[in-house]
Amino acid sequence: MKNSRNINLMRKFVLAFILLILFITPVFAQFRVLLYHAHSTFNFTESLFTQHMDFLKEHDYHPVTLDQFYGWIKNDDVMPIRPLVISFDDNYIPVYTTAYPILNARGFIAVNFTHSSYVGVVSGSGDHCDWNEIMEMENNDTFITESHSKTHPNLTTLSESAAKEEIEGSKAAIESNMTSKVCNFIAYPGGNYNSTVITLCQNAGYLGGFTVGNAVNYKTTPLFELKRIGVDGASLETFKDRIGYNALPTPPPGEGWTIDNKEVNFSIQSSGWNESTSDAGYYGNNYLSHDAGDGTHKVRWAAYLPSTSIYHVYAWWTSHPSRTSGAQYEIHHKNGTSLVTVNQKENGGAWNLLGTFEFTVDSAAMIFLNDSPDGSTAADGIWFEPFTSRVTAWIYY
Repeated sequence: MKNSRNINLMRKFVLAFILLILFITPVFAQFRVLLYHAHSTFNFTESLFTQHMDFLKEHDYHPVTLDQFYGWIKNDDVMPIRPLVISFDDNYIPVYTTAYPILNARGFIAVNFTHSSYVGVVSGSGDHCDWNEIMEMENNDTFITESHSKTHPNLTTLSESAAKEEIEGSKAAIESNMTSKVCNFIAYPGGNYNSTVITLCQNAGYLGGFTVGNAVNYKTTPLFELKRIGVDGASLETFKDRIGYNALPTPPPGEGWTIDNKEVNFSIQSSGWNESTSDAGYYGNNYLSHDAGDGTHKVRWAAYLPSTSIYHVYAWWTSHPSRTSGAQYEIHHKNGTSLVTVNQKENGGAWNLLGTFEFTVDSAAMIFLNDSPDGSTAADGIWFEPFTSRVTAWIYY
């Protein structure tokens, strides 16, 4: 009985600890991983895929690698503007003949989750890319190949030894058939997994595993339960919704890119920041606020901007009599760091010019905001406007 009580107390302690961590570490940013199957059964067509990729290119989305995505989850690594991951399952031959040239022409990169025993094989479901084609796509930084098991079974229905062979054997085959290749990720066939499958994948040396789920990923999403959003056969309007485009806040009154407090390019560096809609005039769906503090609680807007240029940088906040008059934005740019102090009691619900700075594509543009001791601090939107924009003289909007 005593041991039972101790176990129950320990469980309650662990649960309370988890809830505390979730409470003091708000999770807002939503990272999307898209899922395609290059096969007519899934309504994949060259025309529709071209429409999807053209939309991403025209609206400044930037596909990234799984290593970059992993770095965002684990280390809060800075991403380009509007990042997402494009993934394909099953290594069907249209990955090479159709998707590869479309992606390559736009400078995009994607993931090819491959069941290794079917590489170069014509099966009942169709032809599959061979190792030469897979290697060509990887060498051209267009398709990075990762594991989809050996033969595409439901891993949860296999014996542990059979599942182990599927998981380890696929990784070994990919690494032995591709020059200097390390296979770090696996997509579970059919999205099926359980605790045994996760343990086997961890023991095999994978860094993460992907299911389906049609959901977004947060920094708290378990690394072996990462979600993907199916976009096979999606109309352009449906595609826009699934990539989150329809949920983006109102575009600024000029060129450039905004970062809102719910986006991948925004992160909370320390506790105490809370979502709110109490004060009118926020950008997007809400804003964050922090009570008067000691100046050590930070948030960050950060991105690799699409072009090297001089930019006007604006901030948006909600005003209130209790706001700080000394909110300090720390702007990291090509020529160093600049501190800009603003009065958040005034000029809320508008784009306020912080200054003009040069940023390069090779160094992340980063802006930090700390809590302030003389009042609450609001964190909302940031706008990077290229100096070449036709809108150059406005200070408040």
